[in-house]
Amino acid sequence: MEVYDSSLAIREASVSDAPILVEMLQEAAQAMVEQGIEQWKPEMFNEKTVSEYFVSRRVFILEKEHQAAGLFTLQNSDPSYWEELNDEDYLYLHRLTVRSAYRGLHYGEFMISFAEQEAIRLHKRGLRLDCVKHLPTLNEYYRRCGFQWIAERDLKRSVGGRYVNLYEKVF
Repeated sequence: MEVYDSSLAIREASVSDAPILVEMLQEAAQAMVEQGIEQWKPEMFNEKTVSEYFVSRRVFILEKEHQAAGLFTLQNSDPSYWEELNDEDYLYLHRLTVRSAYRGLHYGEFMISFAEQEAIRLHKRGLRLDCVKHLPTLNEYYRRCGFQWIAERDLKRSVGGRYVNLYEKVF
């Protein structure tokens, strides 16, 4: 579903935005904890770890009337998840987050559409992402957004014992 709202804007973040990025990520993590979802924990996110994002990826903030409503990151490579399938001809989407007050308004799709346009602008073949396997609703969300399942990864040894599904959308 397309979102047509002239009060929405996406801008590339800078390290100076780390405090609001941390706030949004911790809010999302806390909501997951409260819902019994095993994925993110609030302690995973602090200014130091979020500031490190800017070394290997671009960070974007979705704003609604100049208020931070969501975020996502894009990177040119993701060998830790994609291993031998890693391909720099794709753009890799991570940390897609919509603040609680803005959920249900299709802002996730708006950010995904922006990421797709960025991949096209950069002459990439498509957009890729990973999603923890044990969240069927989230996996279905990405399939509804047009992503195709590519593979499952057992990240037990490399990133803390979880299974992820890998998805891509080719243009």
